Amino acid sequence: MEFSSSPPLKRPPRWRQPGLWTAAFALLAYALTLAHYGNACAGGSDSSGYLNNARLLAAGHAQAAPRTLPGLSPAAAPPYLYLPLGFRPGPSGAGMVPTYATGLPLLVVAAARLSGWSRACDLVMLVHALAGILLTYALGRLVRLPRPWAILAAAIVGASPLYVEYSLQAMSDLPATVWVLAAVVAAGRSLAGERRAATAWAMAAGFALALAVLIRPSNALAFAPVALALGASPRRWLALALGGLPGALFLFSYNAAAYGHFLATGYGDTRTLFTLGWVSVTLRHYLHWLPLLLTPVILPALLLPLMGRRAPRAAALLSVWVLAYLGFYCAYFNTHETWWYLRFVLPAAPALVVGGLLAVTWIFGRSDEVIERFAAGKGRTVFALALVLILLNGVWLNRRFQTLAVGHGEASYPLASAWAREHLPADSVLAVMQVSGAFFYYTDFTLVRWDQMEPGTFARVAAAAGASHRPIYAALFPFETAEALHERMPGRWTKITAIRDIGIWRHE
Repeated sequence: MEFSSSPPLKRPPRWRQPGLWTAAFALLAYALTLAHYGNACAGGSDSSGYLNNARLLAAGHAQAAPRTLPGLSPAAAPPYLYLPLGFRPGPSGAGMVPTYATGLPLLVVAAARLSGWSRACDLVMLVHALAGILLTYALGRLVRLPRPWAILAAAIVGASPLYVEYSLQAMSDLPATVWVLAAVVAAGRSLAGERRAATAWAMAAGFALALAVLIRPSNALAFAPVALALGASPRRWLALALGGLPGALFLFSYNAAAYGHFLATGYGDTRTLFTLGWVSVTLRHYLHWLPLLLTPVILPALLLPLMGRRAPRAAALLSVWVLAYLGFYCAYFNTHETWWYLRFVLPAAPALVVGGLLAVTWIFGRSDEVIERFAAGKGRTVFALALVLILLNGVWLNRRFQTLAVGHGEASYPLASAWAREHLPADSVLAVMQVSGAFFYYTDFTLVRWDQMEPGTFARVAAAAGASHRPIYAALFPFETAEALHERMPGRWTKITAIRDIGIWRHE
Protein backbone atom coordinates (compact mmCIF):
# COMPACT_ATOMS: atom_id res chain seq x y z
CA MET A 1 0.00 0.00 0.00
CA GLU A 2 0.99 3.65 -0.24
CA PHE A 3 1.68 4.85 3.29
CA SER A 4 1.86 8.42 4.41
CA SER A 5 5.29 9.87 5.17
CA SER A 6 3.80 12.56 7.42
CA PRO A 7 4.48 12.22 11.14
CA PRO A 8 1.50 10.87 13.08
CA LEU A 9 -0.60 13.33 15.00
CA LYS A 10 0.02 13.36 18.73
CA ARG A 11 -2.79 11.60 20.54
CA PRO A 12 -3.54 10.97 24.20
CA PRO A 13 -3.21 7.41 25.51
CA ARG A 14 -5.85 5.11 24.10
CA TRP A 15 -7.63 4.70 27.43
CA ARG A 16 -8.17 8.47 27.51
CA GLN A 17 -9.65 8.70 24.03
CA PRO A 18 -13.45 9.13 24.22
CA GLY A 19 -13.82 7.96 20.63
CA LEU A 20 -12.40 4.56 21.54
CA TRP A 21 -14.88 4.10 24.36
CA THR A 22 -17.73 5.27 22.14
CA ALA A 23 -16.75 2.75 19.47
CA ALA A 24 -16.49 -0.03 22.05
CA PHE A 25 -19.95 0.83 23.41
CA ALA A 26 -21.41 0.93 19.89
CA LEU A 27 -19.92 -2.49 19.08
CA LEU A 28 -21.29 -3.90 22.33
CA ALA A 29 -24.77 -2.55 21.55
CA TYR A 30 -24.52 -3.98 18.04
CA ALA A 31 -23.45 -7.37 19.40
CA LEU A 32 -26.30 -7.45 21.92
CA THR A 33 -28.80 -6.58 19.19
CA LEU A 34 -27.57 -9.37 16.94
CA ALA A 35 -27.47 -11.83 19.84
CA HIS A 36 -31.06 -10.97 20.72
CA TYR A 37 -32.51 -11.26 17.21
CA GLY A 38 -30.22 -13.90 15.72
CA ASN A 39 -31.27 -17.50 15.29
CA ALA A 40 -28.71 -19.45 13.27
CA CYS A 41 -30.60 -22.73 13.28
CA ALA A 42 -31.27 -25.49 10.74
CA GLY A 43 -34.02 -24.12 8.53
CA GLY A 44 -34.32 -24.21 4.76
CA SER A 45 -31.99 -25.82 2.27
CA ASP A 46 -28.89 -23.66 2.94
CA SER A 47 -28.94 -23.41 6.72
CA SER A 48 -29.93 -27.04 7.31
CA GLY A 49 -27.41 -28.15 4.71
CA TYR A 50 -24.56 -26.43 6.54
CA LEU A 51 -25.57 -27.76 9.95
CA ASN A 52 -26.16 -31.31 8.72
CA ASN A 53 -22.73 -31.18 7.13
CA ALA A 54 -21.25 -29.94 10.40
CA ARG A 55 -22.67 -32.99 12.19
CA LEU A 56 -21.16 -35.27 9.55
CA LEU A 57 -17.74 -33.60 9.78
CA ALA A 58 -17.79 -33.81 13.58
CA ALA A 59 -18.38 -37.55 13.26
CA GLY A 60 -15.58 -37.87 10.69
CA HIS A 61 -17.87 -38.70 7.77
CA ALA A 62 -18.17 -37.29 4.26
CA GLN A 63 -21.36 -39.19 3.39
CA ALA A 64 -24.60 -39.98 5.21
CA ALA A 65 -27.06 -42.85 4.99
CA PRO A 66 -30.66 -41.95 4.12
CA ARG A 67 -33.43 -43.21 6.38
CA THR A 68 -35.40 -45.63 4.26
CA LEU A 69 -38.66 -47.54 4.39
CA PRO A 70 -38.49 -51.35 4.59
CA GLY A 71 -39.85 -52.72 1.35
CA LEU A 72 -38.93 -49.66 -0.72
CA SER A 73 -35.17 -49.55 -1.22
CA PRO A 74 -33.42 -46.44 -2.58
CA ALA A 75 -32.60 -48.36 -5.77
CA ALA A 76 -36.32 -48.90 -6.42
CA ALA A 77 -37.30 -45.30 -5.60
CA PRO A 78 -36.73 -41.92 -7.26
CA PRO A 79 -33.11 -40.79 -6.65
CA TYR A 80 -34.05 -37.96 -4.28
CA LEU A 81 -37.01 -39.58 -2.51
CA TYR A 82 -35.16 -40.09 0.79
CA LEU A 83 -32.74 -37.14 0.43
CA PRO A 84 -33.39 -33.96 2.46
CA LEU A 85 -32.66 -30.57 0.97
CA GLY A 86 -28.94 -29.86 1.12
CA PHE A 87 -27.97 -33.38 0.01
CA ARG A 88 -27.42 -35.13 -3.32
CA PRO A 89 -26.83 -38.81 -4.19
CA GLY A 90 -23.33 -40.12 -3.52
CA PRO A 91 -20.99 -40.62 -6.49
CA SER A 92 -21.37 -44.39 -6.41
CA GLY A 93 -25.16 -44.21 -6.15
CA ALA A 94 -25.13 -45.29 -2.51
CA GLY A 95 -25.68 -42.90 0.37
CA MET A 96 -25.96 -39.14 0.12
CA VAL A 97 -23.43 -36.31 0.26
CA PRO A 98 -23.78 -32.64 1.24
CA THR A 99 -24.45 -30.11 -1.49
CA TYR A 100 -22.82 -27.16 0.23
CA ALA A 101 -19.18 -26.32 0.91
CA THR A 102 -17.42 -27.31 4.13
CA GLY A 103 -16.00 -23.99 5.37
CA LEU A 104 -18.94 -22.83 7.48
CA PRO A 105 -19.60 -26.35 8.85
CA LEU A 106 -15.95 -26.55 9.95
CA LEU A 107 -16.34 -23.27 11.84
CA VAL A 108 -19.51 -24.59 13.49
CA VAL A 109 -17.71 -27.77 14.57
CA ALA A 110 -14.97 -25.66 16.15
CA ALA A 111 -17.49 -23.40 17.92
CA ALA A 112 -19.47 -26.40 19.20
CA ARG A 113 -16.48 -27.34 21.34
CA LEU A 114 -16.89 -24.01 23.15
CA SER A 115 -20.65 -23.47 23.30
CA GLY A 116 -22.25 -26.81 22.52
CA TRP A 117 -24.24 -27.57 19.39
CA SER A 118 -27.35 -25.59 20.30
CA ARG A 119 -25.61 -22.20 20.10
CA ALA A 120 -22.54 -22.98 17.99
CA CYS A 121 -23.74 -21.39 14.77
CA ASP A 122 -25.08 -18.32 16.60
CA LEU A 123 -21.62 -17.84 18.07
CA VAL A 124 -19.99 -18.23 14.64
CA MET A 125 -22.26 -15.65 13.05
CA LEU A 126 -21.94 -13.14 15.88
CA VAL A 127 -18.14 -13.30 15.95
CA HIS A 128 -17.97 -12.89 12.18
CA ALA A 129 -20.39 -9.96 12.21
CA LEU A 130 -18.18 -8.06 14.66
CA ALA A 131 -14.97 -9.11 12.91
CA GLY A 132 -16.28 -7.88 9.56
CA ILE A 133 -16.83 -4.38 10.96
CA LEU A 134 -13.36 -4.25 12.51
CA LEU A 135 -11.75 -5.58 9.34
CA THR A 136 -13.57 -3.00 7.21
CA TYR A 137 -12.02 -0.34 9.43
CA ALA A 138 -8.63 -2.04 9.05
CA LEU A 139 -9.04 -2.07 5.26
CA GLY A 140 -9.75 1.65 5.30
CA ARG A 141 -6.63 2.35 7.31
CA LEU A 142 -4.61 0.03 5.07
CA VAL A 143 -5.39 2.16 2.02
CA ARG A 144 -4.66 5.35 3.98
CA LEU A 145 -8.19 6.47 4.74
CA PRO A 146 -8.05 8.78 7.76
CA ARG A 147 -9.34 7.23 10.94
CA PRO A 148 -12.75 8.99 10.99
CA TRP A 149 -13.35 8.02 7.36
CA ALA A 150 -12.46 4.41 8.11
CA ILE A 151 -14.96 4.48 10.99
CA LEU A 152 -17.63 5.75 8.61
CA ALA A 153 -16.82 2.90 6.20
CA ALA A 154 -17.19 0.33 8.97
CA ALA A 155 -20.49 1.90 10.08
CA ILE A 156 -21.90 1.86 6.54
CA VAL A 157 -21.08 -1.82 6.08
CA GLY A 158 -22.31 -2.86 9.53
CA ALA A 159 -25.59 -0.94 9.21
CA SER A 160 -26.42 -2.29 5.75
CA PRO A 161 -29.54 -4.49 5.63
CA LEU A 162 -27.57 -6.91 3.49
CA TYR A 163 -24.96 -7.30 6.24
CA VAL A 164 -27.49 -7.50 9.07
CA GLU A 165 -29.74 -9.99 7.23
CA TYR A 166 -26.92 -12.51 6.88
CA SER A 167 -25.59 -11.97 10.38
CA LEU A 168 -28.75 -13.45 11.87
CA GLN A 169 -29.04 -16.83 10.13
CA ALA A 170 -26.91 -19.84 9.29
CA MET A 171 -25.70 -18.74 5.87
CA SER A 172 -22.20 -18.59 4.44
CA ASP A 173 -22.35 -15.10 2.91
CA LEU A 174 -21.12 -13.19 5.96
CA PRO A 175 -18.27 -15.59 6.87
CA ALA A 176 -17.25 -15.58 3.19
CA THR A 177 -17.04 -11.79 3.33
CA VAL A 178 -15.06 -11.72 6.56
CA TRP A 179 -12.41 -14.20 5.44
CA VAL A 180 -11.94 -12.42 2.11
CA LEU A 181 -11.44 -9.20 4.09
CA ALA A 182 -9.01 -10.94 6.43
CA ALA A 183 -7.00 -12.31 3.51
CA VAL A 184 -6.65 -8.92 1.79
CA VAL A 185 -5.85 -7.02 4.99
CA ALA A 186 -3.27 -9.63 6.07
CA ALA A 187 -1.65 -9.53 2.62
CA GLY A 188 -1.48 -5.74 2.79
CA ARG A 189 0.05 -5.84 6.26
CA SER A 190 2.69 -8.25 4.99
CA LEU A 191 3.77 -5.69 2.41
CA ALA A 192 4.24 -3.04 5.10
CA GLY A 193 5.77 -5.12 7.87
CA GLU A 194 9.31 -6.03 8.82
CA ARG A 195 10.71 -9.23 7.31
CA ARG A 196 9.64 -11.63 10.04
CA ALA A 197 6.28 -9.96 10.53
CA ALA A 198 5.79 -9.82 6.76
CA THR A 199 6.22 -13.58 6.50
CA ALA A 200 3.73 -14.20 9.32
CA TRP A 201 1.17 -11.86 7.76
CA ALA A 202 1.58 -13.53 4.36
CA MET A 203 0.99 -16.96 5.91
CA ALA A 204 -2.08 -15.59 7.66
CA ALA A 205 -3.31 -14.27 4.31
CA GLY A 206 -2.87 -17.72 2.77
CA PHE A 207 -4.77 -19.37 5.61
CA ALA A 208 -7.59 -16.82 5.37
CA LEU A 209 -7.83 -17.14 1.60
CA ALA A 210 -7.97 -20.94 1.82
CA LEU A 211 -10.74 -20.78 4.42
CA ALA A 212 -12.62 -18.24 2.29
CA VAL A 213 -12.53 -20.72 -0.61
CA LEU A 214 -13.61 -23.57 1.69
CA ILE A 215 -16.58 -21.44 2.72
CA ARG A 216 -17.46 -20.57 -0.88
CA PRO A 217 -15.48 -21.85 -3.88
CA SER A 218 -16.13 -18.65 -5.85
CA ASN A 219 -14.00 -16.81 -3.28
CA ALA A 220 -11.09 -17.89 -5.45
CA LEU A 221 -11.92 -14.51 -7.03
CA ALA A 222 -10.27 -12.92 -3.98
CA PHE A 223 -6.89 -14.18 -5.18
CA ALA A 224 -6.67 -11.11 -7.46
CA PRO A 225 -6.85 -8.43 -4.72
CA VAL A 226 -4.72 -10.58 -2.40
CA ALA A 227 -2.03 -10.78 -5.08
CA LEU A 228 -2.04 -7.00 -5.55
CA ALA A 229 -1.88 -6.45 -1.80
CA LEU A 230 0.94 -8.95 -1.35
CA GLY A 231 3.43 -7.43 -3.78
CA ALA A 232 6.11 -9.24 -5.74
CA SER A 233 8.33 -10.70 -3.01
CA PRO A 234 8.98 -14.45 -3.59
CA ARG A 235 9.39 -14.89 0.16
CA ARG A 236 5.90 -13.56 0.83
CA TRP A 237 4.43 -15.65 -1.97
CA LEU A 238 6.01 -18.77 -0.52
CA ALA A 239 4.58 -17.89 2.89
CA LEU A 240 1.16 -17.33 1.30
CA ALA A 241 1.31 -20.78 -0.31
CA LEU A 242 2.38 -22.44 2.95
CA GLY A 243 -0.45 -20.73 4.83
CA GLY A 244 -3.00 -21.96 2.32
CA LEU A 245 -1.62 -25.47 1.92
CA PRO A 246 -3.53 -27.14 4.80
CA GLY A 247 -6.83 -25.77 3.51
CA ALA A 248 -6.07 -26.89 -0.05
CA LEU A 249 -5.12 -30.41 1.09
CA PHE A 250 -8.29 -30.70 3.14
CA LEU A 251 -10.41 -29.45 0.23
CA PHE A 252 -8.93 -31.92 -2.25
CA SER A 253 -9.14 -34.89 0.11
CA TYR A 254 -12.71 -34.08 1.14
CA ASN A 255 -13.84 -33.65 -2.47
CA ALA A 256 -12.31 -37.01 -3.37
CA ALA A 257 -14.00 -38.73 -0.42
CA ALA A 258 -17.40 -37.12 -0.88
CA TYR A 259 -17.71 -36.57 -4.61
CA GLY A 260 -15.27 -39.00 -6.15
CA HIS A 261 -12.72 -36.51 -7.53
CA PHE A 262 -10.46 -33.95 -5.88
CA LEU A 263 -11.82 -31.14 -8.07
CA ALA A 264 -15.50 -32.11 -7.86
CA THR A 265 -17.90 -30.22 -5.58
CA GLY A 266 -21.40 -30.73 -4.28
CA TYR A 267 -22.72 -28.04 -6.59
CA GLY A 268 -22.23 -30.20 -9.67
CA ASP A 269 -21.99 -28.56 -13.09
CA THR A 270 -22.80 -24.87 -12.56
CA ARG A 271 -22.07 -23.72 -16.10
CA THR A 272 -25.75 -23.65 -17.01
CA LEU A 273 -26.36 -21.14 -14.19
CA PHE A 274 -24.32 -18.45 -15.93
CA THR A 275 -25.29 -16.75 -19.17
CA LEU A 276 -24.54 -13.40 -20.79
CA GLY A 277 -28.27 -12.81 -21.10
CA TRP A 278 -28.43 -11.82 -17.42
CA VAL A 279 -25.67 -9.21 -17.59
CA SER A 280 -27.67 -6.12 -18.58
CA VAL A 281 -30.54 -6.75 -16.17
CA THR A 282 -28.12 -7.50 -13.32
CA LEU A 283 -26.14 -4.31 -13.98
CA ARG A 284 -29.38 -2.32 -13.67
CA HIS A 285 -30.11 -4.24 -10.47
CA TYR A 286 -26.69 -3.23 -9.12
CA LEU A 287 -27.27 0.44 -9.97
CA HIS A 288 -30.66 0.43 -8.27
CA TRP A 289 -29.94 -1.51 -5.09
CA LEU A 290 -26.27 -1.17 -4.18
CA PRO A 291 -26.40 2.63 -3.58
CA LEU A 292 -29.47 2.07 -1.41
CA LEU A 293 -28.08 -0.84 0.61
CA LEU A 294 -24.55 0.61 0.95
CA THR A 295 -25.45 4.34 0.67
CA PRO A 296 -24.60 6.54 -2.37
CA VAL A 297 -21.06 6.91 -1.02
CA ILE A 298 -20.16 3.90 -3.16
CA LEU A 299 -20.81 5.81 -6.41
CA PRO A 300 -17.47 7.71 -6.35
CA ALA A 301 -15.79 4.29 -6.43
CA LEU A 302 -16.37 4.47 -10.18
CA LEU A 303 -13.53 7.02 -10.19
CA LEU A 304 -10.97 4.63 -8.66
CA PRO A 305 -9.32 3.86 -12.02
CA LEU A 306 -8.54 7.60 -12.34
CA MET A 307 -6.54 7.65 -9.09
CA GLY A 308 -3.46 6.03 -10.59
CA ARG A 309 -1.04 8.80 -9.63
CA ARG A 310 -2.13 9.38 -6.08
CA ALA A 311 -2.72 5.82 -4.86
CA PRO A 312 -2.02 3.36 -7.68
CA ARG A 313 -1.83 0.16 -5.62
CA ALA A 314 -4.83 0.97 -3.43
CA ALA A 315 -6.95 2.03 -6.40
CA ALA A 316 -5.98 -1.07 -8.38
CA LEU A 317 -6.60 -3.40 -5.45
CA LEU A 318 -10.08 -2.04 -4.70
CA SER A 319 -11.03 -1.82 -8.38
CA VAL A 320 -10.00 -5.40 -9.12
CA TRP A 321 -11.74 -6.63 -5.98
CA VAL A 322 -15.05 -4.98 -6.89
CA LEU A 323 -14.91 -5.87 -10.58
CA ALA A 324 -14.07 -9.52 -9.88
CA TYR A 325 -17.19 -10.12 -7.79
CA LEU A 326 -19.65 -7.83 -9.56
CA GLY A 327 -18.44 -9.03 -12.95
CA PHE A 328 -18.62 -12.73 -12.06
CA TYR A 329 -22.09 -12.60 -10.52
CA CYS A 330 -23.64 -10.28 -13.09
CA ALA A 331 -24.05 -13.34 -15.33
CA TYR A 332 -25.49 -15.52 -12.54
CA PHE A 333 -29.15 -16.46 -12.90
CA ASN A 334 -30.19 -15.46 -9.34
CA THR A 335 -28.41 -12.17 -8.72
CA HIS A 336 -30.95 -9.85 -10.33
CA GLU A 337 -34.08 -11.35 -8.79
CA THR A 338 -34.34 -9.42 -5.52
CA TRP A 339 -32.27 -7.22 -3.20
CA TRP A 340 -31.19 -10.01 -0.87
CA TYR A 341 -29.66 -12.01 -3.72
CA LEU A 342 -26.95 -9.38 -3.67
CA ARG A 343 -25.61 -11.49 -0.82
CA PHE A 344 -23.49 -13.16 -3.49
CA VAL A 345 -21.53 -9.91 -3.96
CA LEU A 346 -21.40 -9.12 -0.24
CA PRO A 347 -17.63 -9.94 -0.19
CA ALA A 348 -17.14 -6.89 -2.42
CA ALA A 349 -19.19 -4.54 -0.20
CA PRO A 350 -16.28 -3.39 2.03
CA ALA A 351 -14.17 -2.65 -1.04
CA LEU A 352 -17.02 -0.67 -2.61
CA VAL A 353 -17.54 1.45 0.50
CA VAL A 354 -13.86 2.02 1.24
CA GLY A 355 -13.21 2.69 -2.44
CA GLY A 356 -16.00 5.26 -2.57
CA LEU A 357 -14.64 7.12 0.46
CA LEU A 358 -11.09 6.96 -0.89
CA ALA A 359 -12.32 8.50 -4.14
CA VAL A 360 -14.01 11.27 -2.13
CA THR A 361 -10.69 12.19 -0.53
CA TRP A 362 -9.16 12.27 -4.02
CA ILE A 363 -11.96 14.55 -5.26
CA PHE A 364 -11.30 16.93 -2.39
CA GLY A 365 -7.63 16.95 -3.35
CA ARG A 366 -6.44 17.21 0.24
CA SER A 367 -3.51 15.39 1.78
CA ASP A 368 -4.25 12.77 4.39
CA GLU A 369 -2.81 14.96 7.12
CA VAL A 370 -5.06 17.89 6.23
CA ILE A 371 -8.13 15.66 6.23
CA GLU A 372 -7.07 14.11 9.53
CA ARG A 373 -6.56 17.49 11.16
CA PHE A 374 -9.84 18.77 9.76
CA ALA A 375 -11.63 15.75 11.21
CA ALA A 376 -9.94 16.35 14.56
CA GLY A 377 -10.93 20.03 14.63
CA LYS A 378 -14.04 21.77 13.37
CA GLY A 379 -14.89 18.75 11.31
CA ARG A 380 -15.74 16.71 14.40
CA THR A 381 -19.29 17.97 14.21
CA VAL A 382 -19.50 17.05 10.54
CA PHE A 383 -18.11 13.60 11.27
CA ALA A 384 -20.53 13.05 14.16
CA LEU A 385 -23.45 14.19 12.01
CA ALA A 386 -22.41 11.88 9.17
CA LEU A 387 -22.13 8.95 11.58
CA VAL A 388 -25.56 9.65 13.07
CA LEU A 389 -27.11 9.90 9.59
CA ILE A 390 -25.52 6.58 8.57
CA LEU A 391 -26.87 4.85 11.67
CA LEU A 392 -30.35 6.37 11.33
CA ASN A 393 -30.45 5.39 7.67
CA GLY A 394 -29.39 1.86 8.64
CA VAL A 395 -32.14 1.64 11.28
CA TRP A 396 -34.75 2.87 8.77
CA LEU A 397 -33.65 0.46 6.05
CA ASN A 398 -33.48 -2.52 8.38
CA ARG A 399 -36.98 -1.77 9.62
CA ARG A 400 -38.19 -1.34 6.03
CA PHE A 401 -36.78 -4.72 4.98
CA GLN A 402 -37.63 -6.36 8.33
CA THR A 403 -34.19 -7.89 8.61
CA LEU A 404 -34.42 -8.31 12.37
CA ALA A 405 -37.41 -10.62 11.88
CA VAL A 406 -35.42 -13.24 10.00
CA GLY A 407 -34.39 -15.08 13.17
CA HIS A 408 -38.01 -15.23 14.32
CA GLY A 409 -39.01 -16.72 10.98
CA GLU A 410 -36.23 -19.31 11.08
CA ALA A 411 -37.43 -20.46 14.51
CA SER A 412 -40.45 -22.13 12.87
CA TYR A 413 -38.25 -25.03 11.74
CA PRO A 414 -36.87 -26.16 15.13
CA LEU A 415 -40.23 -25.49 16.79
CA ALA A 416 -42.07 -27.74 14.33
CA SER A 417 -39.34 -30.37 14.67
CA ALA A 418 -39.65 -30.31 18.47
CA TRP A 419 -43.45 -30.67 18.29
CA ALA A 420 -43.13 -33.64 15.95
CA ARG A 421 -40.59 -35.35 18.22
CA GLU A 422 -42.90 -34.98 21.21
CA HIS A 423 -46.27 -35.80 19.63
CA LEU A 424 -45.80 -38.15 16.67
CA PRO A 425 -45.01 -41.88 16.93
CA ALA A 426 -41.29 -42.55 16.65
CA ASP A 427 -41.77 -44.84 13.66
CA SER A 428 -43.74 -42.24 11.65
CA VAL A 429 -43.00 -41.56 8.01
CA LEU A 430 -43.05 -37.83 7.23
CA ALA A 431 -43.71 -36.40 3.78
CA VAL A 432 -41.70 -33.18 3.60
CA MET A 433 -39.87 -30.83 1.28
CA GLN A 434 -39.14 -27.35 2.62
CA VAL A 435 -38.61 -28.62 6.17
CA SER A 436 -36.77 -31.81 5.11
CA GLY A 437 -33.27 -30.60 6.00
CA ALA A 438 -34.36 -29.27 9.39
CA PHE A 439 -36.31 -32.44 10.25
CA PHE A 440 -33.31 -34.56 9.26
CA TYR A 441 -31.15 -32.46 11.62
CA TYR A 442 -33.52 -32.26 14.60
CA THR A 443 -35.42 -35.58 14.41
CA ASP A 444 -34.91 -39.28 13.64
CA PHE A 445 -38.02 -39.76 11.50
CA THR A 446 -37.98 -41.47 8.12
CA LEU A 447 -38.46 -38.69 5.58
CA VAL A 448 -39.83 -38.86 2.04
CA ARG A 449 -39.81 -35.92 -0.32
CA TRP A 450 -43.31 -35.20 -1.61
CA ASP A 451 -41.88 -33.17 -4.51
CA GLN A 452 -40.14 -36.33 -5.77
CA MET A 453 -43.37 -38.34 -5.93
CA GLU A 454 -46.17 -38.87 -8.39
CA PRO A 455 -49.43 -40.53 -7.28
CA GLY A 456 -48.07 -43.93 -8.25
CA THR A 457 -44.90 -43.41 -6.21
CA PHE A 458 -46.94 -42.30 -3.21
CA ALA A 459 -49.06 -45.45 -3.50
CA ARG A 460 -45.88 -47.52 -3.21
CA VAL A 461 -44.73 -45.46 -0.22
CA ALA A 462 -48.12 -45.88 1.46
CA ALA A 463 -48.08 -49.63 0.79
CA ALA A 464 -44.57 -50.01 2.26
CA ALA A 465 -45.53 -47.94 5.31
CA GLY A 466 -48.76 -49.92 5.76
CA ALA A 467 -46.93 -53.23 5.54
CA SER A 468 -44.73 -52.22 8.47
CA HIS A 469 -47.64 -50.54 10.35
CA ARG A 470 -46.06 -47.09 10.19
CA PRO A 471 -48.28 -43.99 10.10
CA ILE A 472 -47.73 -41.28 7.49
CA TYR A 473 -47.74 -37.58 8.27
CA ALA A 474 -46.88 -34.48 6.29
CA ALA A 475 -45.20 -31.26 7.48
CA LEU A 476 -45.93 -28.48 5.03
CA PHE A 477 -45.78 -24.74 4.59
CA PRO A 478 -48.93 -23.19 3.04
CA PHE A 479 -47.27 -22.82 -0.38
CA GLU A 480 -46.71 -26.60 -0.48
CA THR A 481 -50.09 -27.83 0.65
CA ALA A 482 -52.17 -27.85 -2.53
CA GLU A 483 -49.62 -29.55 -4.75
CA ALA A 484 -48.44 -31.98 -2.08
CA LEU A 485 -51.80 -33.21 -0.79
CA HIS A 486 -53.93 -33.04 -3.91
CA GLU A 487 -51.59 -33.59 -6.86
CA ARG A 488 -48.64 -35.61 -5.60
CA MET A 489 -50.13 -37.55 -2.67
CA PRO A 490 -53.89 -37.82 -3.25
CA GLY A 491 -55.94 -39.31 -0.46
CA ARG A 492 -57.65 -38.33 2.77
CA TRP A 493 -55.53 -36.03 4.91
CA THR A 494 -56.49 -34.51 8.26
CA LYS A 495 -54.81 -31.40 9.58
CA ILE A 496 -54.01 -32.04 13.23
CA THR A 497 -52.13 -28.84 14.15
CA ALA A 498 -50.02 -25.97 12.89
CA ILE A 499 -46.78 -24.71 14.38
CA ARG A 500 -46.69 -21.15 13.15
CA ASP A 501 -46.89 -21.52 9.36
CA ILE A 502 -46.03 -25.23 9.27
CA GLY A 503 -49.08 -27.48 9.14
CA ILE A 504 -48.96 -31.08 10.34
CA TRP A 505 -51.26 -33.42 8.43
CA ARG A 506 -52.13 -37.09 9.04
CA HIS A 507 -52.79 -39.52 6.19
CA GLU A 508 -55.90 -41.57 6.97
